[in-house]
Amino acid sequence: MGELLITSFQNPRVKYLRSLRHKKYRRRQGRFLVEGIRLVGEALACGAAIETLVYAPDLLVSERAKALLAQVEPERRLVLAGDVFASLSDRESPQGLLAVVRIEDRPLTAIPLSDDLLVVVAYQLRDPGNLGTIIRTADAAGASAVIVVEPSADLYDPQAVRATMGSLFSLPVVRLSDEAALSAWYTDIRAAGWPLLVVASSAHGQRVHFDVAYDRPVVLLIGSERYGLPAAVREQADVCVRLPMAGRATSLNAAAAASALIYEIVRQRSASFLSRDAPETGAGSQGAA
Repeated sequence: MGELLITSFQNPRVKYLRSLRHKKYRRRQGRFLVEGIRLVGEALACGAAIETLVYAPDLLVSERAKALLAQVEPERRLVLAGDVFASLSDRESPQGLLAVVRIEDRPLTAIPLSDDLLVVVAYQLRDPGNLGTIIRTADAAGASAVIVVEPSADLYDPQAVRATMGSLFSLPVVRLSDEAALSAWYTDIRAAGWPLLVVASSAHGQRVHFDVAYDRPVVLLIGSERYGLPAAVREQADVCVRLPMAGRATSLNAAAAASALIYEIVRQRSASFLSRDAPETGAGSQGAA
């Protein structure tokens, strides 16, 4: 395709790409890496701020990948030898395609307010896989946005990005370093006339989640894997809910709990959602892609 093939592991551009595997350099540069055909395809389809598309011709065997590559101007493409590309990858079998994407911080005002508002707040989660899975689940359920309250797992960690399966690019995700901004946001929404319901999830919640009505705008708070939600945060909520535990297990993984909580809200709001796109025959399955 005319681009100059880079074969040196010490090339400055290769060193720059390698640095983006580390949080401090992602923050400093305001860039992160997205690897793999599906994720790069989602980034392109959603209009993500792709700065550079990086590829290795000897690894790029998929016709879809080649079609994605053609969507980006030659001056924004970088071609690497296969072994050099593999040194940047965290996959056992690299697909030969990754993108450098600019980090675009969104404000709380980017979240659209509506009668069926559903915002999921990931409060100081520590596991990037859990964080990414919650974003993917929120997107699948038609949530309005996800708010990430820091300090937390890095939203742009490769494991988190991969776990979102592209939902990072299709759903508004807001990072907050100041938790007080969350309380102020509640106040602003209510002042605008929206009957907001703030729901805290806790193993010690007073109400069973399924017994609460979610027929108005909802903000759902999910706490960290180890500590849950701080008492001060729970006290600001309108209701504190728990999922019933019938077996010996006393808790769920944060992402699993978030999924159960989110889909109960969806179930209450629209029974038709459950039958939408259902297969006509057979049980079917929805495995992880």
